[in-house]
Amino acid sequence: MSAERVRDEDPEVDPRSRAWGLPTRRRDDLLELKVAHGRPVRLRYAVDGPRLFVAPSRADADWFARAIRSGTARVRAIGGAEVECAATAVFRPEEIERVASLLREKYGDVAFARWFGRLSRALALEPGRPPVPVSPDELLRDEFDSVAPFYEDSIGAHGIDRYLKVRVAERLGLLFEGLDPLLEIGPGTGYHTLRLRKAGHHLFAVDVSPRMLEELGRRAAGKGGGAGLETRVGRFRDLEALLSDLPDGAFAGGFSAFGAFNLEPEIDRAIPSLYRLLRPGGRLAFTSLNRPGVSPLGWELAMGRPGAAFRRVSEVVEAGGIRYPLELYLRSPSAWDRLLAPGFRPLSREAVSVAAPPFDSDRLVRWVGTRGGERAKALDGRLSRWPGSWVAAEWVLLTYERTGRDPPHGHRA
Repeated sequence: MSAERVRDEDPEVDPRSRAWGLPTRRRDDLLELKVAHGRPVRLRYAVDGPRLFVAPSRADADWFARAIRSGTARVRAIGGAEVECAATAVFRPEEIERVASLLREKYGDVAFARWFGRLSRALALEPGRPPVPVSPDELLRDEFDSVAPFYEDSIGAHGIDRYLKVRVAERLGLLFEGLDPLLEIGPGTGYHTLRLRKAGHHLFAVDVSPRMLEELGRRAAGKGGGAGLETRVGRFRDLEALLSDLPDGAFAGGFSAFGAFNLEPEIDRAIPSLYRLLRPGGRLAFTSLNRPGVSPLGWELAMGRPGAAFRRVSEVVEAGGIRYPLELYLRSPSAWDRLLAPGFRPLSREAVSVAAPPFDSDRLVRWVGTRGGERAKALDGRLSRWPGSWVAAEWVLLTYERTGRDPPHGHRA
């Protein structure tokens, strides 16, 4: 029997890798991926015919966003030659399951769970094809579509993120008591939507992700709240086109929690619609990533990430620049005041959390323990109510009142 035949029959050998000039050992091989304007990263991979698949192990992997945005990447075996490849995102559930099965077959279930967790997206690389870049709109939609099926479970699994959402849910319940109906921008799968529905509010929700809204509709129907909820698919900046059929003053309040207001570069396009749709005296409340926020700066520096700390001072943060996988637009509360004036009058600035770290660490949660965690939450809640404590927060909850004054020229819908 030839040596070549022996290698093919060795269960530790992956013959599919040979066509790419990559290492053939199943469990120990890595490739180097290089995307424009970034450092090379070493990744585990799987091969399926003419395509090679890699997947991020972290939500804030900036190489992933850069690769699908440019539509191209270079692949190199460690110590080998580079191969130029077309790079396309894999988000569809059936395609993700195929990639997951290839990675499990190659590395085993235990290693797969450790390295990839619950796989929601992957990158397909194919040599000899022209690049297929995606637009920012497609990137935003696909990112949220990819995590929609298990988004609610992920909130439950991460204690710090869950704590922040609970804090905002409590405040929204108080802020909108007695106000109806409400407009929500970026509901996701409905963490805050369904709580307000349970309190008796009627809601109209707009989200860029069709899959998120599908999950929201399914969850609302399961809880008996589907009759008081209407949804539409689209970006925040296109609010007027999406809701042009609704009358002026259609809503007594509007809100957005964790996302939409910091993902929109052309926020000024949406402000006239908010003014038109909210009736005089109506409330607008939303969370905004604080720029810069003393606490997250301190956490980043303490974790040895001065680059991330510096980026939190910037107005625009590239995808993966801090812990989030999408490009972000950071604005201070005073910048929001200027953007929304004179159609909206500021009412309050509140810290969502003063001390919570700008990352979700299971190790930290285990170290603090249940009792320590409850004490930390109680202390953080008290600190967050102090006047001016919002300066330290990563997330600030801003509340405005819709005035009767006309917005300046150019701000009209």
